[in-house]
This record gives sequence, structure tokens and C-alpha cells, in this order.
Amino acid sequence: MVLRFVLIIVVALSVGCAHVANSEIAAVKKRVEPTTGVEQKTPEVKSLSGPESTLVEQSNLDAVLLYSLLGGELAGQRGEVGLASVFYLSAAKHSKDPQVALRAAQIALYNKDIAAAKSAVDILVADKNMSVPSHKLALTIYLRAGELEKSLQQIELILKKSDIPVRNMLLAIGDVVSRNAVNGVAVSVMNTLVNKYPEEASVYLARSQIVSRLGELKQAERDALKSTQLDPSWPTGFVQLALVLENSGDTDGALAVLKDASHRLKTRQLMMGYGQLLAKNEQYEAAKEKFLELVSLEQNYPEARFALGLVYLKLDDAIRATEVFTRLYEAKAFPSKSAFYLGRIYYYQKEYEDALAWFEKVAAGDHYIDAQASIAMIKSETGDLQGARSVLQRLRNAYPKKSVRFYLLEAELLMDGQHMKRSYDMLTEAINETPDDLALRYARSIAATEIGELDLAEKDLLFVLEREPKDVNALNALGYTLASKTFRFKEARYYLAQALALKPNDAAILDSMGWLNYREGRYEQALILLEKAYKTTPEGEIAAHLGETMWMLGRQKEARTVWEDALKRDAGNRYLIEVLQRLK
Repeated sequence: MVLRFVLIIVVALSVGCAHVANSEIAAVKKRVEPTTGVEQKTPEVKSLSGPESTLVEQSNLDAVLLYSLLGGELAGQRGEVGLASVFYLSAAKHSKDPQVALRAAQIALYNKDIAAAKSAVDILVADKNMSVPSHKLALTIYLRAGELEKSLQQIELILKKSDIPVRNMLLAIGDVVSRNAVNGVAVSVMNTLVNKYPEEASVYLARSQIVSRLGELKQAERDALKSTQLDPSWPTGFVQLALVLENSGDTDGALAVLKDASHRLKTRQLMMGYGQLLAKNEQYEAAKEKFLELVSLEQNYPEARFALGLVYLKLDDAIRATEVFTRLYEAKAFPSKSAFYLGRIYYYQKEYEDALAWFEKVAAGDHYIDAQASIAMIKSETGDLQGARSVLQRLRNAYPKKSVRFYLLEAELLMDGQHMKRSYDMLTEAINETPDDLALRYARSIAATEIGELDLAEKDLLFVLEREPKDVNALNALGYTLASKTFRFKEARYYLAQALALKPNDAAILDSMGWLNYREGRYEQALILLEKAYKTTPEGEIAAHLGETMWMLGRQKEARTVWEDALKRDAGNRYLIEVLQRLK
């Protein structure tokens, strides 16, 4: 059996509502909420013209400085950031003016020229009246330059001048360190802060986050645990501890931490995190109860309601899921996501008109492409293949970087409609655009086989295997094609044996090997493999092969029973129809 190519962009609409991505539940709300109150970003370089460009008093402008400033302005207006950085750094060095140095540092950092940024910020820090934002910029640059002592000096000045609570500022500093410092400097900075503030929970939490990213999970766990011991009322410490335990493979430990902390503190952050982790580990009933509890405590918390709706889908409770998503949509809370899942629910129920109406309400964003692809599938299933293709062609034009995905879906719909030549031609067009894409090659090999272009099918599959020798789908497809369409049985067995070694219980591969044995006249061996495949995946093509093998063994009555049962599930299966017509 040849595995059909897997669609990349569409949510698996062929399976039940329970198969909602766990990542959707996890993405409703990050378990570690920002608590710092401070956001650190690479400064945006604004227009270098206008009032802000008057950085020094005109009376202080000499010819060299004037030349550098004007050069920087002109370069900036032309979008030549590198040249603007050179001019402004020259002006800063010449004038020693802190405002010029600040602008030079910002432009150099934007240009990712850390050496120039450091030169500019060295001038800037000589100003004793620096603002806290300027100190943060200096810290960012020194961290990126690997300057440990200068980084620590800036941290001290930030803590001294800032009016933000120490806990929040230390967490903000930890975030800046994590995102900007090289590994050794990051750890050294945090070690220094831990030694200086040994009773402050936030420094342990910040160090835990940093060393966790570096893979030092034992140290991360110790630091997170210390933060919870220093402040048992601080939810973020327990969330971090649970994250570290989960990343260490101790999911039960993570669940226990969140369960206890959420029960004691009953904060949104902890209850949401606990529910998400339960759902992620397929404990859907428990997750449902936690989200229901959270919703009862916070009526106006749409994130919890949305997570509850996803869990209802996992539990195949379409009625309650529909109710949740409908209310969210009416309240304009997650309207596009809610519309998308309502569309899926109605699709599963084969209420295509309602499904289309909801999918059409999905605006541009995370689920827009999936919604449009779903519209294409509905149009195809309701007989409007041209309408489906029009949707996909429009998506290709709108999202050229994702064009391969839309080509694959269009090819699938064409093949489902038995338009094999059209599918082959379209895939050839796609391969001409993207000749090295393996998914397109694999898909075309299937279409080529269907229209009798066996040489090209083999060429495409070998193209895939040359680049991915362990691609199990390509191994199976090539082996099955050789077994069913040629008499090159030895080569077929070579490829199928590799595929079976990689996936010994895969129904499609078992079917392929079984059919190879049938073609070789080894009916008993074929029967064993095909019965195992059919028991795992009772599909029409496998039923056709199993029945034929039984027929050759003189078990015609059993063969007819297998075919009739399979037809009840898939009345239009072409493999079953063909074998029944042939063996009437």
C-alpha cells in the first residue's frame, strides 16, 4: 500500500474532534506570566531628521562635528544605517556629548555592530546624569560585548536609580541578561546577584531560568525550589519549578507542584498552568475540572473558557464545545479561533453550510490558512472541485513562501476526484518552481504511478531516498510500486525490508510486504502479514488484498465476507470495486 502524502497545512480533518493539538491548549496562556513590568527591546532607530536630531547646541558645532552629524542624518534618511552609524560614532568621539553618544549607540546596536555600540556607550556612561533607560541600553551592549564588570556596574546603577520594586527589576535584569549575554557572562552576572541578594527570591528564579536554557536542569531545579522557599506566596516561583521538572522528564513532579500551589494560592497563573499541563498529558477530565473551577472563580477570564472549549473537544463533547466557542465569539473573545473550531465541529458533523459560514469568519492570523484550506476541502467534498482549486490558487498567490503546502493539498483533492493526470501536471509545474522539495517529489511519484509513468515515479522516489535514505514512506512507496506494477520482486523486497525494519507494525508497510508475497505466490506468508495489517487498519485497499489472498487459498466465502464488511465502511473504494468486478 502506498501511503498518501501527508498534508502539512490542514488540521487533520479526517480524524475526530478529540484530535485537537495539545499545543493549542498550551498556547492559550504562557505558564510564566511576565511579572517584571519592564520590557527590554533593541532600540528602534527613528527618523534621524526633525527636532530629535538637534543633539548638541549649535554654538558647539565645529566643522568636523557638523560634517559628521549631517552625514549621519543624510545616511539615515537614505536608509544606510551602517553609514549613519559610522558618522554618529565619529560625532560622539569628537564631541563627547552624551546625547550624540546615545544616538550613536542606538544606531550601532540596531545595525548589530557591537564594537561600535560599545565605543559609543563608553562615552555615554561618563555622563553621571544618565537615565535608567540609557543604563539599560548600556547593560545590553556590555552584555553582548562580554564585558562582565561593566555589565555589573550598570546593573548596580539601574537598581539604585529605578523606582520599580527590586523584585521586578531583578527579574527584568535577569531577562536582559538571558537574552543578551554570552553563556559564561550570563551565569557570572547571576551568581554575583545571588551572592549580593541571597534572600531575594527573584534572583534565584532569574538564575533558574537562565541555567535552564543552558541545559543545567539540576541547578535550575535547586534555584527554582529556593525561590519558592524564600517566598511561598509567590506563584511564579512554583510555575518555574514545575517547568524545570517537566523539562527534566518529571511530569508527575511538575503536576504535583502545580496542584499543591494552585490549591493553596488559587491564582489565575497557577490554576491555568496546572490545567494546561494536565491537558498536555492527556488528563482531560482533570483538566476540565480545573478549568471549570477557574471559570467559576473568574467569570471574565476568556483564556480559561477557550482552554475549556478545547478540552471539551478532546473529550468528544461537541455540544458543550460549541456552546463555549459560540459564547466566546459573541463576546468578541478569541473570535477567529472560536470561529475556526466551530467550523471544525460542524465539518465533523457534515453540516457543511454551517462549517463554511464559520470558516469564512476566520480573519487573517494564526488559523486563517487552515480555515481557507478547510473551505477548499469542503468545496471539493461537495462537488465544487474548481472552487476548491480557486481557493488554493489564491492562497498560493497570497502566501508564495507556503506555496508547496497548497500544491500538495490541491494534488490530494485532484487525486481524490480521480483526476490523476491533472494532479500529475500540476505537481510537475510545482516541481519546476521548487525542484528540490521532497514532498512534491513524493506526491508526484504517486500520481505518476497512477497514470502509468513508472519510470518517472521511480526516479522521483530515488531522488527522495538519495537525500533521505531512511524516509520510510518513500521506501514503502518504491517497494510497493515495484511489487505491484513490475516483476522486480527482489528489488521490491530490498526496499520494503528497510521500511519494515524502521516501522515493523505499520499497516501500510505490512500490506505492501504482504502483497509482494502474494505476487510471488507465497500466499500463506502473505495471509499472515495482511491479516495483521487489516486488524490494525481495516482500510479498503488492505481488505482487497486480504480477500484476494484468501480467494487464492480456497477461502472464497471468507474473502467475500471481508470485502462486504469493508464496503459497508467505504462503499466507493475503487480497490474493492475493482476486485469484486474481476472475481464475480
